[in-house]
Amino acid sequence: MLSSRLTIFIVLITLQTIAAAQTGKSSYVSRDPRVGKLVDKHIELNKQASKGKIYIEQGYRLLVVNTNQRDLAMKIRGILLKDFPEHKTYMSYQTPNFRVHFGNFTTRKEAEKVRKELPADLGSTIIIVPTKIEKVVTFNEKSNPQ
Repeated sequence: MLSSRLTIFIVLITLQTIAAAQTGKSSYVSRDPRVGKLVDKHIELNKQASKGKIYIEQGYRLLVVNTNQRDLAMKIRGILLKDFPEHKTYMSYQTPNFRVHFGNFTTRKEAEKVRKELPADLGSTIIIVPTKIEKVVTFNEKSNPQ
């Protein structure tokens, strides 16, 4: 019986303290200065762990060819892979056509710039297509993820 009264007393004191804290009385919490260093280290480790990972975002690709001739699509894909190894090339088949998409561009302006650099023998009907693109996580020294 005594222990149950003691338990009830402790619960009432705790509730009163919680209620007093919610009525607007503020309290000061001090923090060890080493916590900031620990948080910074944690942020740096997370950056290193996510570097090089791929995520999907809205962007643009160039539709270089849309043909029903598989050999032509493969030839153009080979040219793009050889001449522009820094950009990805995507080939898809949607009955009855083969499509070759090129690049992962964040802005239309960036896609337009690369479109002008492509050789004229690839065709004059290269179209900029809005689509989901792959972006690789990279970090600069002084900025957030790109």
